[in-house]
Amino acid sequence: MNNEKRPKLKISFSWKEKLIVLISTLSVISMWLYLWIMWNEIPNIVPTHFGFSGVPDNFGNKNSLFLIPIIASILHLTLALLSKIPHSFNYPVNVTDKNAEALYKIGKQTMLLLDIDISLLFAILLCKSIQTAIGNESGLGIVIVPIFMVIIFGTVIYETIRMKRFKS
Repeated sequence: MNNEKRPKLKISFSWKEKLIVLISTLSVISMWLYLWIMWNEIPNIVPTHFGFSGVPDNFGNKNSLFLIPIIASILHLTLALLSKIPHSFNYPVNVTDKNAEALYKIGKQTMLLLDIDISLLFAILLCKSIQTAIGNESGLGIVIVPIFMVIIFGTVIYETIRMKRFKS
């Protein structure tokens, strides 16, 4: 079914989804606060990239740290807004009048879960970057990125499998 012919349903947020949005929002706000609180302690040169081992392998000006909460904020707003228009998503099955509501709920939930996954990843990345810059950490550690990749891809795979149950 083509996107123009799909039903456009208003799917309200459950209390769990509101909680996910709140946690994601607080995570993004905490990044900005943490950067502001720690600003005077951060040296002028900070790690800007970490290798596969989690050890910094590139450095730059401390202003580059602003990129982390800026990107996180943009992604948070984008995913939150996208969650409100699930009728425009691509689905692994045809959307019909019969399955639209169920698919839209799962689609909306997928965006919100990705939002919290990414917001928390960026918050940890900023914290670890600052702590590495001031000498309290030696890098990200080898497990953080793989763990979050499993979480993010796991979310997408799990939600896609849930959608496939609603074949037309």
